[in-house]
Amino acid sequence: MFMYKRTIRVQDTDATGVLYFANQLQIGMEAFEEFLTAQGFSIHEMVAQKKFLLPVVHAEADFSAPLYLGDQLEVTLTFSRIGNRSFTHTSDILKGGKKVGTATIIHAVLCPKKGKSIPIPPILKSLFNLSRRPV
Repeated sequence: MFMYKRTIRVQDTDATGVLYFANQLQIGMEAFEEFLTAQGFSIHEMVAQKKFLLPVVHAEADFSAPLYLGDQLEVTLTFSRIGNRSFTHTSDILKGGKKVGTATIIHAVLCPKKGKSIPIPPILKSLFNLSRRPV
């Protein structure tokens, strides 16, 4: 499990100061990017090299309680499914130790030159296994 700390900022909220619903998915993506960076994996290099990309093919979020401007969060990221050509990461969003939301995101692995899915590269599979959710 990987943990990422975050504060709800003005840009995250709607006019009432509550987290805008789509931004819960953004928080899940931020946690994924922070995880990769913490493991020494460069997203910038991945995109520049154009060997593979990780497009999102499905995303969903569940909300248990509202989040407000200034709230301090802990986001725990786990990989709930690692397939051959796609993977799923789940970010549980906690406020004061209580789960207030979940974002689940599925990525495919894509060869940009061919425009087709390819197997998950071994380097990514080994990183994902570091934060795998127990079955």
